[in-house]
Amino acid sequence: MGANQRIVKLNRMSSDNPGFIDGVLFGMVIGKVEMRTFDGSDRHQRSVLNFTFRDSPKDFINVAYWLPPKDLIIVSSKFSTGDVVAIHYPTVKPKSEDRVHSYTPWTPFSFELSLNEKSYVEKIEGPKAKQYEFLAYVPCRAGNDYYTLAQIVTHGEQLMKKTEGINILAGVQQVGLLKTIRTRRQRDTDYDNEEKQLLEVLLFDGETSGVWLTFWDSEQIKFAQRWIPEEHIIFSIGVRVRYDEYRKVYGLTATRQSLFTVNPDTNESAQLFESMRSIPVDDLLNVALDGAFNSLQATIVTIQELKQHLSDGENNDTFIVQCFLSHFDLDGPLNQIITKKCIFCNRSIRETNGVNECSEAECRMKLLEQMNDENLSTKESFSLNVHLTDQTGTITNVKLGDDVARKILKCSVDEFILMNDEQKTKLKWTYLLEKLRFGIQIKNSANYTKPLLRIACLFPREYLATSIDDE
Repeated sequence: MGANQRIVKLNRMSSDNPGFIDGVLFGMVIGKVEMRTFDGSDRHQRSVLNFTFRDSPKDFINVAYWLPPKDLIIVSSKFSTGDVVAIHYPTVKPKSEDRVHSYTPWTPFSFELSLNEKSYVEKIEGPKAKQYEFLAYVPCRAGNDYYTLAQIVTHGEQLMKKTEGINILAGVQQVGLLKTIRTRRQRDTDYDNEEKQLLEVLLFDGETSGVWLTFWDSEQIKFAQRWIPEEHIIFSIGVRVRYDEYRKVYGLTATRQSLFTVNPDTNESAQLFESMRSIPVDDLLNVALDGAFNSLQATIVTIQELKQHLSDGENNDTFIVQCFLSHFDLDGPLNQIITKKCIFCNRSIRETNGVNECSEAECRMKLLEQMNDENLSTKESFSLNVHLTDQTGTITNVKLGDDVARKILKCSVDEFILMNDEQKTKLKWTYLLEKLRFGIQIKNSANYTKPLLRIACLFPREYLATSIDDE
């Protein structure tokens, strides 16, 4: 840095005083996207590198660095998102509103910075950098200004209309492998079938798992690849809601307007971290990985309408019903709550002449290969019938199977067996006559004399029907 170069702060700048600044700004790069190249009127190519720079918790700004492509590639390689940098000799320019919403994140300023051949960006390390490292944990929106993953699932169609994107607070469940695909563009250039890389990150929170966040930008991909599953919480700003045609669920896509804060220093982030630590991922409503029930293909119905679908002989259809449990006999006879199943075919089995053995010949052969011990061939599972009621009526004998029962009761079969009657009754009244939202499936099979009505999932309370505008 030159001896006479003064240090400048963003909050001392103004769109009323545009122009070249003979000074330097210190701060952190909180967002960066890949460079774009254009053909100029003089037939020479120009490239632009966009990044977002912050020098205090309240002050952050978009920067556009313009250079010939070869020079800008070298500049871009010298710093990344999360680095502390010094920006030398910037130019203040009013925001160009016609493109701001398409290519850059929202910032609190009415101006932006432009860099050219006279400017340069220097990565800073050591004691000077430590002064700005805390900015990595300060989100660019209020800590409570976000949608939950549950709202993505239930209100995805409405949220897709928010072209400016939405904010999300969620934990990293899994960082996928980098994929390369060939994209088709409807234009007459050499890039009609260009190859693009994408990265998918699986998100979860205290209620929901299975929501994917997709990255297409190479700089954002590099940043997301540093995220650690079950350790990092991400405050995402300006991500777009999309419908995933392949998975048949709503998901999220990062855009050039998106910013990401890892492990934000907020109360909401701390609460989410504790929640994720205390609740096993398997106990969350998984909207993408479990193909047994797809809420997007389900029809929302009343109990009366569900009865009609059942009498019409609907085949393997899925429904969503908001109701309450009017019969949930957890403190009744144990043989009406727990059943024995074959470990090979997972079918329920009955005791015959004092022996618990599957009637399937293939399973019996497998049993003979395993020391002929009947105890090795069976497992105990939840299996009980419940009644569901709403203002239109009651439907009886709805099957509540093992997977969903364990998630609802938050205990294993062995733990349930050890409970006394008082504990079972208390557990029953936790859900009895409480307003709940179930995913229901009608199953027809040659094994059943009539269609089977089963509860496929229990939606968290946040999934109870509301309008997104009311939240």
